[in-house]
Amino acid sequence: MKLYGTTTSPFVRRVRIVAAELDVAYDLINTAHDDGQAQLRAVSPIWKVPVAELDGRTLFDSRVIVDWLTTTRGYGPLRAPRDRWQEANVLNAIDAAIESAIQVFYLRREGFDPMTIPFGPRQLERVAAIFEWVAGELPAYDPARGLGLAELSLVCALDWMDFRQAYPTEKHAEDFAALRAAIGARPSVATTRPMVS
Repeated sequence: MKLYGTTTSPFVRRVRIVAAELDVAYDLINTAHDDGQAQLRAVSPIWKVPVAELDGRTLFDSRVIVDWLTTTRGYGPLRAPRDRWQEANVLNAIDAAIESAIQVFYLRREGFDPMTIPFGPRQLERVAAIFEWVAGELPAYDPARGLGLAELSLVCALDWMDFRQAYPTEKHAEDFAALRAAIGARPSVATTRPMVS
């Protein structure tokens, strides 16, 4: 698989973890640099990572790529969803939390203080509300039950928010610390932690 993305993106990381769990080799085209951006724009009209080229297809978005991988290769050591629609709701919520935090992060990176306009605090309030809801939807992590896509996506989101200091995840330590500790040493999770490339 040829995977376009960065080593910092929580969405790219989700794909990298699933690929590692399913033993799907990939070459990462680093889009953090001009050459990688040019390659990305040549294959995707939306210029958003991740993009994957595999099995003769070009797939946009982490959810589509993961769906393709699990549909064509099975879930392997990962837990298949018991209720596909409930898990889709949880994944949508986690993605929305990431997107809100990304908005705040990019405003700061461009030199604006997002907390001086109503938009910034609203985005962080949205993240908090989402995480409170997700905590009620996900059962306590049980290694015997296996690792599902919602749990690994949540850890990717939390780790990225810590890495970019985009949201104070410690506010939810009581809800998510056990999950993070339990799967943090898993090789697919440990080797894909966000880092500047």
